[in-house]
Amino acid sequence: MTRGLALPVDSRAIKNLLFGFFKREVEKRKNNFMLTEELKRNLSSVGEFLVTEERYYGLFMPGSVGNGKTTMLKAIRDLLVYLIDKGAVNYCEGDKYPRFVTSREMANIAKDPNDFRALKSAKYLLIDDLCEEPVEVVSYGNYIYPFIELLEYRYDQMLPTFISSNFNAESISKKYRNERLQDRMKEMFKIISFVEESFR
Repeated sequence: MTRGLALPVDSRAIKNLLFGFFKREVEKRKNNFMLTEELKRNLSSVGEFLVTEERYYGLFMPGSVGNGKTTMLKAIRDLLVYLIDKGAVNYCEGDKYPRFVTSREMANIAKDPNDFRALKSAKYLLIDDLCEEPVEVVSYGNYIYPFIELLEYRYDQMLPTFISSNFNAESISKKYRNERLQDRMKEMFKIISFVEESFR
């Protein structure tokens, strides 16, 4: 297995599709779409990552509240669904579409071993608002560390993972207090920061 996503689609086509899905998500929420220079750069950077990245197999998008991170995650999800339906991307039986969860949903799912196993092994996983969840949860007297356990598994299996967060890498490291996690994230994730002021 090689690193990276390197989706088998032309770079320009990916960027156009990503733009369309992003715009659709904004308008679906009854907001006005504004194509700023910062958004252009982010759409281009994410598009390039999806088709050319060979080193990283994760994308981490930190930034302040309300500047398009969740919308970008949903645009990536919709793009992957589109490519899967068109037959451009293969999938495993029972794992056809990407999984999109908030970090709090991830923590709740972690309480059920079977559901958590399925989440950890999803071919494509998108996690929104990392650090909004508790570091540990208790299930039947067992302590579970949802994000740490999930990331360790996906790191070992080299599974594509997309994360948004209002916290930067340093703040995340302090929250989870796990040097191994910090090291894994450095190796696994390309960082595309969202520095635009809030659209809200």
